[in-house]
Amino acid sequence: MDNIVIFRVVGAVLIIFGIVLAANPELISNKPVPSDIFKAVERRIWWGLFIGFGLLLQFHHQLAPWQATTAATLSSLLVGLLVARLIGIMLDGSVAKQWLNVGIELVILVPLIWWYLKVRT
Repeated sequence: MDNIVIFRVVGAVLIIFGIVLAANPELISNKPVPSDIFKAVERRIWWGLFIGFGLLLQFHHQLAPWQATTAATLSSLLVGLLVARLIGIMLDGSVAKQWLNVGIELVILVPLIWWYLKVRT
């Protein structure tokens, strides 16, 4: 079996795992759901790292050049965190501070994607 196919299958499993746990973190954690909406959304964010690693394995299959790999890794992890945050906002509710965090993540993401596209070609 080709390595790229293995990477994509593992990536798809990680994405599904991350989405399921971002949507329902109580499957693994027995901590009570915080009454504060901000904290309730924040408990979902870290499952986005699985989504980000899955995205990385889906679309980036090389280590060299290292700059492209670094940019791809940071971009995909940030996209995963952003997806998990949006899942949390959708399920737990919206507060202004969460939308501020979404804006900050998007502002950071734009130069990372630009960097990736620049060093990839």
